[in-house]
Amino acid sequence: MGLFTRSTKANNMEASMESLVKRLESVCARLEGVGGAPQGVGVAAAPQQGTSGGSGGGAAGGASVEGFQALIDTKVNKLVSTASAIGEADLVKTTGFLKTAFDEEAKIIACVSSCKKPDMQTLQSLLKPTADQIGACYDFAGDRKNKAFQHTKVMSECMQGLTWVAYMEGSGMSMPMKTVQESWNSAEFFANKLLMQYRGKDKKQVEWITTLKELMTDLASYVKEHHATGPAWNPRGGDAKSFDLGGAKPPSSSSGGAPAAPPPPPAGSLTQAKPASGSGAGGNKAALFSELNKGADVTAGLKKVTADMKAKNRTDKSGLVKAAPKPKKKETGPKIGKTQFAGGKWFVEGHVQNKEIVIEETKSNQGVLITGNTDCVVQIKGKVNTIIVDNCKKVGVIFQDVISTVETVNCKSIQLQPLGKIPSIAIDKTDGCQLYLGKDSLDTEVVTAKSSELNIIVPQGEDDFKEIALPEQFVSKYDSATNSFVTAPAEHGAG
Repeated sequence: MGLFTRSTKANNMEASMESLVKRLESVCARLEGVGGAPQGVGVAAAPQQGTSGGSGGGAAGGASVEGFQALIDTKVNKLVSTASAIGEADLVKTTGFLKTAFDEEAKIIACVSSCKKPDMQTLQSLLKPTADQIGACYDFAGDRKNKAFQHTKVMSECMQGLTWVAYMEGSGMSMPMKTVQESWNSAEFFANKLLMQYRGKDKKQVEWITTLKELMTDLASYVKEHHATGPAWNPRGGDAKSFDLGGAKPPSSSSGGAPAAPPPPPAGSLTQAKPASGSGAGGNKAALFSELNKGADVTAGLKKVTADMKAKNRTDKSGLVKAAPKPKKKETGPKIGKTQFAGGKWFVEGHVQNKEIVIEETKSNQGVLITGNTDCVVQIKGKVNTIIVDNCKKVGVIFQDVISTVETVNCKSIQLQPLGKIPSIAIDKTDGCQLYLGKDSLDTEVVTAKSSELNIIVPQGEDDFKEIALPEQFVSKYDSATNSFVTAPAEHGAG
């Protein structure tokens, strides 16, 4: 597991002790590096050889560096200019995280082409600036004041693709190209929602989304070409500890000093302490003492009680005492429920406002039961037998191949997105369901019963989509010729 890879369940129980130690060190480094994001830097400097005796990466290394820089010069910079043209501050900030992360990763690519594979501490130092940007984007996606939340969520998922550079054999990570592809698969659910929102309304917004998709596609191709089995370190290169990263050399593992403290959290981070409301305790006390110091004048603003206002002289007296108004219920925040495997089935239960539920270690004979969740997103990776969504509200489910069926029952505002093949989807007693079908799932059979507001989004060309509403009401008429009833969807005239 690299410095900034997602936390996953331990697998490969037969891994060697050396591999296990490396993974634990990587996790510790990630926890230490979750601080804020460093300020942005410019485009990565050209690769320089820090020590004598290295080959500088050769022609292959130079092609790798140039190829990555080409991604920045074309797609990344286009994304930045498009965000600037849209003019939304939070979108510009979101895109800035990606720009800085790519610039920092370009420095790592230059180091890879010019240096031998470094030790773990040096590698962690190289990865930290990119990891900081990924962490900062993730935090910003959870900022309630973020007006570009959906964009940031898409970006946060995409930036996970940059973690391919931390791949190590035996680490449990997916291969580099698959890492990039999986990150876009996770982001595509939110990207499609944005496309539906802005299609035909805002060309710049659509351009931002399609450019990001092109960038991820090109990044996957780049990784496949230059680093298919992992970062291609130069076996004849120099020492990565001495490599010039533009004035920020990684610290030597032999130095006795403690590591530098992490930078402060970024503006808007959820870890940042919130200022107290009002003028503070001192100001409130001062105001109170000011009122008391008025002496007899403190009652000058009070109304006088006349004789008819006294209780014994009132004519509207009643024995009933009005009950005090009930206090309003406090809004519940995020709640982490249960995600566990038992009896051959995965159970996802009781989550509230949790958009990071991921089930990874699946098998084709396993089922998934998603029940009692609110305002959540569940991602199911790999092939499973069945998926049941029961008694859920505002829940999105992204899944790969399903052998049998996907079923929703007693749900409200559900979104389903198959990324692979699925024979059938059953929608029962569900109010509000959006089904995003891809090119591999267009032959899916959809069965509905006692449900309303059913919409299916299907692809039209490369980047276009069409929304089709399924009928909710039907009309049946008796046909004397066939001695049976003929049922057809009800048609509603305009007006």
